[in-house]
Amino acid sequence: MTLVNKRVVVTLEVLLVWVAGLCATTQAADFAGGTGEPNDPYQIATVDQLLAIWSEEGYTKHYILVASIDLGGTTWSDSVIPVLAGSLDGNGWTIRNFRVDAGGNQGLIGIVSPKAEVRNLGLEDVRIVAGQTCGALASTNLGRLLNCYSTGTITSSHNTGGLVGMNSGTMIDCYSTVDGGGTMGVGGLAGQNAGDITSCHSTGDVTGDSDVGGLVGTNSGRISTSYSTGAVTGTTMFVGGLVGINFSVIASSYADSTVLCYDSYVGGLVGQNMGPVMSCYSAGKVTGEEHIGGLAGTSVGSAYIVTSYTVAEVAVPIYSWWGGGLVGSGSAKDNCYFLALDDGGGPDNQIGTQLTADQMKQQTSFVDWDFCGTASDGASDEWFMPEGGSPVLAWQTEITGLRRIPDVAGLTREDAQTALTEAGFVSGNVQYDFARGTPAGCVIRTEPDGLAAAGTTVDLIVSSDESYAWADNPGNGTTQNPYQISTPGQLDALAADSTLWSRCFVLPADLDMTGRTYETALIAPDTSDSAYGFQGTPFRGTFDGQGHAIRNLTIARIDARHEYVGLFGKIAESAHVSNLAVLDADVEGGSGSNSLIGILAGCNAGTISDCSATGVLRGGKGDGLVGENTGAVTNCRVDVVRR
Repeated sequence: MTLVNKRVVVTLEVLLVWVAGLCATTQAADFAGGTGEPNDPYQIATVDQLLAIWSEEGYTKHYILVASIDLGGTTWSDSVIPVLAGSLDGNGWTIRNFRVDAGGNQGLIGIVSPKAEVRNLGLEDVRIVAGQTCGALASTNLGRLLNCYSTGTITSSHNTGGLVGMNSGTMIDCYSTVDGGGTMGVGGLAGQNAGDITSCHSTGDVTGDSDVGGLVGTNSGRISTSYSTGAVTGTTMFVGGLVGINFSVIASSYADSTVLCYDSYVGGLVGQNMGPVMSCYSAGKVTGEEHIGGLAGTSVGSAYIVTSYTVAEVAVPIYSWWGGGLVGSGSAKDNCYFLALDDGGGPDNQIGTQLTADQMKQQTSFVDWDFCGTASDGASDEWFMPEGGSPVLAWQTEITGLRRIPDVAGLTREDAQTALTEAGFVSGNVQYDFARGTPAGCVIRTEPDGLAAAGTTVDLIVSSDESYAWADNPGNGTTQNPYQISTPGQLDALAADSTLWSRCFVLPADLDMTGRTYETALIAPDTSDSAYGFQGTPFRGTFDGQGHAIRNLTIARIDARHEYVGLFGKIAESAHVSNLAVLDADVEGGSGSNSLIGILAGCNAGTISDCSATGVLRGGKGDGLVGENTGAVTNCRVDVVRR
């Protein structure tokens, strides 16, 4: 098995762009309209106009379909568009009858470049028989695919996907019904994923030797709010209803599949799990030889499975080693359940909690799960309990009847209230807070956000002013009367004012940072993208969480160096951070040896006591709590998964 090396993929893309500049000679066709600019894309109505994308600098321009295109009558030996560095908007139209019978790295598009985007495009009745890294839409995606789909059949060797052979970019609201076959790395949507797949699904049947999954063959990226329902068959190992082998994050997703492996490591959701699986479930039937589980065949290494369940039937041979209703071998962490063997589930090997069919239909059976309509168990509302059924995920709106609350961030209060009313919600209270970059009077976020029943009252959190008035804070920043950080906006305001980083602060309440994404450490970030070592103002004050939590902190890397990353970039020798939990964070650092990353701090030279951290770290180095420690860390706990 070989994980996707994102640096190698990007290097290949750059090489192909360079080759394109030397070799592409096709002259631009007369398009149906447009100038090729983002706000006036070239209009494509014919096959010749589609082919003209691959022309001198044409692959860097912007295009929109104004009619469906039929590629029937031609069998291709290469991608129609070897590289796309601009954008292609299908505009709801389709490209039909794409046929390939040669070579490798095949798809309508060879490589979707990092800044490129394909959206609103359907590929229908695709037929590909080729080498490796093949997908109906693209061989390799490094950019963004939005609202695209594919139908047909694909057969290749490595990295076979119904829509994309290898994904290192972003895929949102995409699906595939393609039936796919290959050897290693076969998925109904993508053969390999090292990027982000969100709100996607696949329904086609997939077959292969190893690393075979209903949605993705090999996952080293992130999969969320996605599902698969096609039959999955493997001959050797690592075969799963959703993912064949998982090295990273799978969240809020499910598989309802017949999964068959003639050897080992076979699961209703994941064949072999080596990463975090959170709030997922599986159904259907699982059959294999060894390491067989209703949810995962095996879950090992730094992996963990939380708040997940399975009702899959598990067929374990009498002579088999390692078979279980939930996980065949390894472990699951917290609050995971499986259907009892006598009720059609799997055997009890003491991994997870066994439930009867009746208990599976009772919300009280699922301890510490967060259900819609129950305020006491949390605000995320991940699960929904249908009458007479087992739990489903809140986003399964065809079952739950919930509606998605409109994204009104950045709108004026009046426009946001109108949008909520038109979507069937009741506009509720208006709360004011501070948010950098959001003009006064414009919406920061809704509460709740995500999904809710029609008629739900939705509050608006609105930007109060262009800056936060610290003079109005109940505290004054002294040891005797510290500043009080009571809202996400006040934490945001602290992050924006380095003159305060030697003062004293307390947290009187939990803070939910949902809807705010940061590019650097919030407080005391590194300010140089080139100099070695910390450049900037470290935090020299005190920060007492008073037992409260900062939840859903998100820091996304855009800088190649991106050093000293966390809630704090650097905590100085004189500083003290205490009694604080930073929970469910997603923090991304750089890839260099000097990239120090921790959920709490990139570097600590001061004192950290009685703190905890949970979440996902991406890149960088450190122990999870801090990237580098030259100070004192006492009585702290960390539960972090590295991607």
